[in-house]
Amino acid sequence: MWDGLTRRGLVLLLRLKGVARVYGDQTIFEDVDLEVGVGERLALIGENGSGKSTLLRLMAGTDAPDAGTVMRVGRVALLTQHADGGTGTVLDAVTPEDLRSAQKAFDGASARLPEGTDEALNAFAEAEEAYRLAGGYDFGVRAAGVLHGLGLDPQAQAARLSGGQTRRVMLARLLLSPADLYLLDEPTNHLDAGGAAWLEGWIRASDAAFVLASHDRAFLDAAATRTAELERGRLTVYPGAYTAAMELKAALREAQARDHAAYKRRREALDEEQRRRASKAAAGFNRNRASDGDKMLAGRKAEWGQKVHAARARALATQIERLDTHAAEKPYQDRRTVRLDLPDAPPGPAEVLTVRDLSATRGGQAVLSGVRLDVRRGDRIALTGPNGGGKSTLLAALLGQMPHMGEVHWGQGLCLYAAGQHGEELAGLGTVGEALLNANPALTPHQLHEVAAQVQLPGPAVPLAGLSGGQRTRLSLARLNVTRAQVLVLDEPTNHLDLPAIEALEGLLLTFPGTVLLASHDRTLVGRVATRVWEVGRGGVAED
Repeated sequence: MWDGLTRRGLVLLLRLKGVARVYGDQTIFEDVDLEVGVGERLALIGENGSGKSTLLRLMAGTDAPDAGTVMRVGRVALLTQHADGGTGTVLDAVTPEDLRSAQKAFDGASARLPEGTDEALNAFAEAEEAYRLAGGYDFGVRAAGVLHGLGLDPQAQAARLSGGQTRRVMLARLLLSPADLYLLDEPTNHLDAGGAAWLEGWIRASDAAFVLASHDRAFLDAAATRTAELERGRLTVYPGAYTAAMELKAALREAQARDHAAYKRRREALDEEQRRRASKAAAGFNRNRASDGDKMLAGRKAEWGQKVHAARARALATQIERLDTHAAEKPYQDRRTVRLDLPDAPPGPAEVLTVRDLSATRGGQAVLSGVRLDVRRGDRIALTGPNGGGKSTLLAALLGQMPHMGEVHWGQGLCLYAAGQHGEELAGLGTVGEALLNANPALTPHQLHEVAAQVQLPGPAVPLAGLSGGQRTRLSLARLNVTRAQVLVLDEPTNHLDLPAIEALEGLLLTFPGTVLLASHDRTLVGRVATRVWEVGRGGVAED
């Protein structure tokens, strides 16, 4: 344990100093320094695979660093991305184990009170105090509020919940466990917009400190006060929530780029001068060009000139070395987009989609009824609504992927590109090249290699099964870059994407010349991209 320190009067709950984590011969991160004080809310961001979950485990003490120290004070609670949802009812599953034990002891001590002995009275007093400290007296009220906010039925059987519901049970269990520092790994996964907004309010109202690893920009902007980014093995901390932090980072990168460009210009000028001086120093004296009477004097002058040039060349070399030592590094360039000269897709008809009296059922229950929709060329339509409200069902019905009633008419000659929540569109495709050709059959072998190189993918012949998560993300974005479809139908496209990939996707959708149907809980993406919003739920679709 650690007795605690302060930073500018703020009591610290967590301090990392020179922390590193290594797996095999791969360094995940190193030289990580970080402090978290009472009441602070720190956003933790970074690409998939950058080590955010590993860093959270080190903070919680469930993993040990390979170098450096981790010091913590008080109670720490960690929400991981994968865990058991529990047994019994949802209320049972979210009841903290400490409270269960305290309740059991309290009930036992209460049953002994009729004995009237000092021992029974003392046991009751101790059990009652432990129960009070465990939050037993107000747990029912707190649990009801948390479960309602996260859209969970307290009497539902935990073992019968979906994966998304189980994830929300894990989050509720953590929020109902008293802690001084909460470490939350992707807490808004499987939350709809209402659930995410509720969680933001809960965090802002709490006196605890938080470290929030998330790809949800709206959530981070609403809940965080500082931002720490893991990038290429280093942790950089910025003041402010996500958007403010990234604006500061962009400004610093621009300044770094200017400094690097100035360094390159100065370096090139010094290199040229050093080569010129070295060449003159190496040039010999041509005796044939001097008259007989002047040969000795000319020789001495030439020798002196060679020495001067050699000395200047050495001084320039030293100056270049000193310049290199203090040179601004070249800014890192993220490569997620494709720059390829491809022909424009034909615009297609102005009337893209007409839907009349569409109805659909799922599991014997009516999900959609009497839906009427009209979509025109250039619309970017976001489908929003609560989990289970019917967004995916609507998209599947529009694509003809599930039985339905009513009329669905796509415009004549339209080409559609559809992508599911879990990469279902890649099923049956064997290689990188096949996946790119599936998105655009007109790509030439040279273009396949060019696309793969631009987004740092292995060659077209590499099997999809051998791709890492990050490579599959870049492949998905590359497919969107090269498609010549006039309509994109995307179901939760930000699932499994990190923040740079989400922002690359946002840029693609903003410049896409055709029509977009987009089901998403990403409030920032919807706010920036959508020209129309459909609220899907309660069996229908209403336009906001």
